[in-house]
Amino acid sequence: MVVTDAAQSWWEESNDNILRMRETGWGGDEPLLSREMCELLDGVDETFAVTGANTPGWPNPFKDGPGPVEEAYERSSNPEKYRIVVARAQAWTQVLLDRGWAREASHADWALPPMEPGGTDTVLKPSADGAVPLVLTTHTPMDSDHPFNITIAAGDPAVRLDTLPDCACDGCDSGSARLLEYMDMLVLSVVDGSLDVDVGDDRYWVRTSFHVRGGGIQGPRARTAFTAAPWPPNWTARPVAPLPSLRG
Repeated sequence: MVVTDAAQSWWEESNDNILRMRETGWGGDEPLLSREMCELLDGVDETFAVTGANTPGWPNPFKDGPGPVEEAYERSSNPEKYRIVVARAQAWTQVLLDRGWAREASHADWALPPMEPGGTDTVLKPSADGAVPLVLTTHTPMDSDHPFNITIAAGDPAVRLDTLPDCACDGCDSGSARLLEYMDMLVLSVVDGSLDVDVGDDRYWVRTSFHVRGGGIQGPRARTAFTAAPWPPNWTARPVAPLPSLRG
């Protein structure tokens, strides 16, 4: 059962759904987002109201209606709207620096770099023992037909966790709320310390408390592995999801 309430943040909705599932006995085994995590996300939302003032959100164009036509996968009618991910990254950066959990560093070394070359790196280096840096790389479009995007990475050397949007075509558009929710989950996992990364010669795994992502590797890379620790003091990280079974 999934509850949808436009007035709710994704973290409030997530906790409400877990509690409802526990009441009915239909799942709900995953941990709730703690009060401290929700307060952190509330702070990011408040700052985003300023940094994102000129980057409005948009609904899922296919919710409660027909799916995209084939031609929608061949066009991007409004790539400018994806500047919203840059504004969200700015909000996260400001909040994390204001809380004193990290300082801004000038350079990132890479174990698994962004798929797109170039870009401007914002490197936040935490002060806590065992905590890993967060790297937010802004890719500016070459022209008005292409979107802004952000690569979220972690570690030293850094490993890309994902790039948002991964596709800006009209057919893949699921609305801004889902896009920002996924971005929040990735950044929160780095800060929370609920992140385990393993980059091998030809495959990689990224585990958070929300998702497990893995696959083959394309492009340059260097072997690395790490388990993150929380940025804030006196903070308990969420448990990371287990690796999927590879047995048939």
